[in-house]
Amino acid sequence: MFLILSCNKSKISETKKELPQQNIALVVDASLSMISKDFEPDRITVLKDLLKNAVTYKKENQAFSIVVFAGNSYLICPITKDQKKLIAAIDRINFSPYNLKPGTNIPHALLNGLLSLKNEKSNKSIFIFSDGITYPINAYPLNIPIEEANNNEIKISSVIITPKDFTISPKAMDENGDLVFKKEKAKPIDTKASREISSKTGGISSIFYTNKELNNFNFQQLLSKVQAFKFKKYLYKTDRDKLSKIYKEIEMTNDSLAVIFK
Repeated sequence: MFLILSCNKSKISETKKELPQQNIALVVDASLSMISKDFEPDRITVLKDLLKNAVTYKKENQAFSIVVFAGNSYLICPITKDQKKLIAAIDRINFSPYNLKPGTNIPHALLNGLLSLKNEKSNKSIFIFSDGITYPINAYPLNIPIEEANNNEIKISSVIITPKDFTISPKAMDENGDLVFKKEKAKPIDTKASREISSKTGGISSIFYTNKELNNFNFQQLLSKVQAFKFKKYLYKTDRDKLSKIYKEIEMTNDSLAVIFK
């Protein structure tokens, strides 16, 4: 009897080890507006703490990649289950080191996130963290990453942090080269793009207005909700040649910036 029990425990243990890997791209806004001080101490620090918490309490079968973006984007951590590498990458999230262009280029960021998951076979999803879903006029059309994600059954969810009452954002630079912050009444953000992204890829769009709300954020709960949604696949005809060229352009940017941080 003892031998039978031992075998059963071994089988259970093997089953746990063989859980399929979940591959998740974390796409993080590092644009200048993210240093606004309307969250304590500022938006980017609050977001980095949130991401560290998600990585610290990740499951053994979960692997993450990390992309930072503003007017363009950069892969700061390829897909990995290594918590130390992920935490180190999160610590490096900032606007200045990566030669990021001004703006909030959502299509470029999403395509970089999709590219980071390209070699993984299944169980892929993207979470984009930002203080507003906008994109420059000269950006790739938003439908390109949406259609590519849907074709590959990759759900995209957005987590937006934005103050409801007042913004305290950088508006100028003083004679010493220090940023000057100005307090202004907050304007309602346009959620059309975030809702379009989530609705067409099977993800969730969430908005947080205060530090208190973010303190209750639970990444694993959000991921479970996303995974519970039944994926609705549309019939999109993708121009593979065009998409291949876009991916090569993004890879070149990633490679050129990677040299700086080796």
